[in-house]
Amino acid sequence: MNARFFKDSITVFHKSNNSYSKYKIDKVYFRHNKKISKIDKGVENASAGTIVIPVGIALMKNEKLSDIKDILSEKDYIINGDVEIQNFDLKLLLQEYSVFKVLSVDDNRKGGLPHFKIGVNE
Repeated sequence: MNARFFKDSITVFHKSNNSYSKYKIDKVYFRHNKKISKIDKGVENASAGTIVIPVGIALMKNEKLSDIKDILSEKDYIINGDVEIQNFDLKLLLQEYSVFKVLSVDDNRKGGLPHFKIGVNE
């Protein structure tokens, strides 16, 4: 994969045992689309995105990316960029950031371009 596309960083709040751990992942590709739809009751906002994480990136806390399935699941939240907040508080995060919910985690390590693909929605 061409490294020039992987300039973004994300902050992951991973839920485990009813608490959240914070992880930062650098050198990822984050693409999201904001959409506005007119419906019969007014306007509806929606935003969906895709995050591509190439294999070989090291995570905060010295964890290897091959363990990404252990720190990303459908119970987790992702914010584009680095977040100063240490403790997970969804209401506070929503006031200050665009918070994305993880919808899917695809393991694409086989083949010529090994990576993980994360589907998210706002």
